[in-house]
Amino acid sequence: MPRTPIHVVLADDHPVFRHGVTSLIADSGEIVVVASVETGAAAYRAIVQHEPDVAILDINMPEMNGVTVLRHLARTGARTQAIMLSVYESRVYIDQAFEAGARGYVLKRSAFQNIASAVRAVHAGGIYLDPALPERTAPHRRLSSNVDDAACSTLSERERDILRFVAFGFTSKEVADRLGATAKAIETQKARACTKLGLASRAQIVQFAILQGWLHGEIPVR
Repeated sequence: MPRTPIHVVLADDHPVFRHGVTSLIADSGEIVVVASVETGAAAYRAIVQHEPDVAILDINMPEMNGVTVLRHLARTGARTQAIMLSVYESRVYIDQAFEAGARGYVLKRSAFQNIASAVRAVHAGGIYLDPALPERTAPHRRLSSNVDDAACSTLSERERDILRFVAFGFTSKEVADRLGATAKAIETQKARACTKLGLASRAQIVQFAILQGWLHGEIPVR
């Protein structure tokens, strides 16, 4: 008796990459792509519409990143399991994906070798970490995936700028030089912003910045 196919929604903003992944998993004979989209917003709509078994989401997409898609889905009670596609190997990105609800993390450079296995593992109720990752221990939780949106809205533009510079690795003195303030003033404003958001370390500031999309684009020059 033939197996029931695993239904998948695939979201990535590179059409050639999507086509390649779709062809690859279709060849497995047990996975069917029910929707292939290029933006986070389209991914969210497709998942709500099709209720697939598994969603494969690029971590960086126009309109809404993969982490944000998962946060929105969590609020709807969606049962779709998710795999995050990423070019990033940093533990920060891995933790952020799993904290948002992902069950798998696959590097884009090895997706053609591993994506079908990841889909099968996640659909079976397991967790999948790309074998090419430098650390293959289970992801650990550090920052709540639900930082209060109301708290985020209370940040001033200066506080946002300070947290972004901190996330990029700038010291308080370097931030002060760039913003025309004293290091002490920067420390005070940073502490106030962290209190508003419930952040207790630079690692958590980095994770928050990733979630907000603040680290996309050009890196500030020291």
